[in-house]
Amino acid sequence: MSMEEHKIFDIVNERYILSQALLKAMAGIARNTEPEIVLQAICDSITSSKHIKLAWMAMGELSPETIHPEYIVGPAADYIDQFNMQHQSTTEQATFNQSIRIWNTITANIHQSDKAYASGLRSVISLPVGQKNGMLAGIIMLYSDKPAYFEQVGTSFFSAFIHLANSSLDQCTLLSELTHLASHDLLTGILNRRGIQECMERELSRSIRNKQAFSIVLFDVDRFKLVNDLLGHKEGDSVLKAVTDAIEQIMRIEDYFGRWGGEEFICVMPESNHKNAMQIADRMRQHITETHIQSASGTLNVTASFGVASYPEDGDNIDKLIASADAALYQAKRTGRDKVISANAVQQGIYNIGNELDTALREDRIIPAYQKIIDLQTGKKVGEETLARLITPNGHLIQAEHFIDAAHQLQLLHKVDRNIILQSFSHCVSSLQSGNGHMNHFINISADLLRHRELVDDMLTTAKKHCQNCDEFSEINRPMVIEITERELLTDINTALELLTPFIDFGFKLALDDFGSGYSSYKYLADLPINFIKIDGNLIKRIREPKIHAIVQGIQDTANQMKITTLAEYIENEETESILKDIGIDWGQGYFYGKPEVHYH
Repeated sequence: MSMEEHKIFDIVNERYILSQALLKAMAGIARNTEPEIVLQAICDSITSSKHIKLAWMAMGELSPETIHPEYIVGPAADYIDQFNMQHQSTTEQATFNQSIRIWNTITANIHQSDKAYASGLRSVISLPVGQKNGMLAGIIMLYSDKPAYFEQVGTSFFSAFIHLANSSLDQCTLLSELTHLASHDLLTGILNRRGIQECMERELSRSIRNKQAFSIVLFDVDRFKLVNDLLGHKEGDSVLKAVTDAIEQIMRIEDYFGRWGGEEFICVMPESNHKNAMQIADRMRQHITETHIQSASGTLNVTASFGVASYPEDGDNIDKLIASADAALYQAKRTGRDKVISANAVQQGIYNIGNELDTALREDRIIPAYQKIIDLQTGKKVGEETLARLITPNGHLIQAEHFIDAAHQLQLLHKVDRNIILQSFSHCVSSLQSGNGHMNHFINISADLLRHRELVDDMLTTAKKHCQNCDEFSEINRPMVIEITERELLTDINTALELLTPFIDFGFKLALDDFGSGYSSYKYLADLPINFIKIDGNLIKRIREPKIHAIVQGIQDTANQMKITTLAEYIENEETESILKDIGIDWGQGYFYGKPEVHYH
């Protein structure tokens, strides 16, 4: 041992230097959230001591066979250039191995025969960081030019550095978990709406920059509400997780997969043209169909409907791409489900109608038509239903069935509803002034409008002004009736009631339209303040069939017990009217009494 090595260094001053280094490390770590940067800051700070000649760190798998320094700092850094723990000195190997084995601090003096000794290194300390076998496990190795340096200064100083590193790594872990939770779905573990939206925006920017195509596949599980209603939400969750697993087996490694909401999912496919995306989507569809889902209720099989849209042909921004894929998905469900539909196969017609509809809204060419409603027992007119019509620039009248789907898919339906409802308010006042005040005015309303609370509030303010001319009606006897359908309120009862409450509180009556066509109409009857049942027209068309006759009779019997007025649509002849009278149906409408009429001004 040389005379230089025998010199006693100032331990008190050395501890002071390390204390200052610890403070410096704290300041550096506070500004970083990356685990690697945290350990680098520790190494940088400690080497401020002239007796710490080398510091290096590594994270991840810590074994002699795979360990390799990720960061090296200090005057003796050249020593580590050809680092290989398997071929390092006996002292380093033993220190490293024992430290990892017991996951604790180990110090040692370097023997003269070791390679490190020739580089002026005389002692070493191994400092494990994080939790053994944890996600953020790491190691810091420090070398000094003084024998027994770490014991003389006190290993507690270096443990303080590790304690600081561990606290910071805990924060990094927590931040990582919170970030994951913010962007991932708790049930399925895939990206949530926010997470997949961010992926789409990044992919759009990249595709614009590189002038490349990419595609999105939007799909949802067919008749999923039936699973929830009949088997319960737990079984519904099992289905969603099984569908997620099935899709992850098909999608490419570069694709992004997320839950868009409820039973709806979305897949983003980088560098994928429309043809490739359609092929992959069809494989997804087939795989879902072939998947046997094991549940507490037995084996379940489900199908899914898909809509595919591609950049740039189906949209040059995210909103347009989603709208295009949604239109294709809607078409897939409308035409039988368990299908893959391309956006470019449907969007041209939809957008043509949409452009015409948007122009008609701006030019006030969306107008109401009125169809009379008759008391079947007295034959008197007791109300009328307001229906939307579009007048073309050349005066041609287009019925709602030709543009309502486009309005729904292009998110224009709330504008159509608002337009028709406001005109219906004025018509109601005119009816009062002409002596027809006791009529009920039925208006169709969509969930799209109900969710635009600001429009609802504005309409009710307008209605209140109109009702100042309706003194003969109390707040519980307003002549306006809003019609809702089960398909528009496919949600939980509490949400449906929350959406409808502003109208109910104002005094509007509530009619459940297309009763008998869905899965849970009776549940809505039980939990919503329904005043009228409008029986599904398809049942009325088949009223001569004994089974259908029995179903309608059952509906009427239920309505009688609940003191709800029944109304049959699609009455087209005297025979149908007679059968419905015998059943006891209260009111009716249809071409037998007259087609909807437009009142031109």
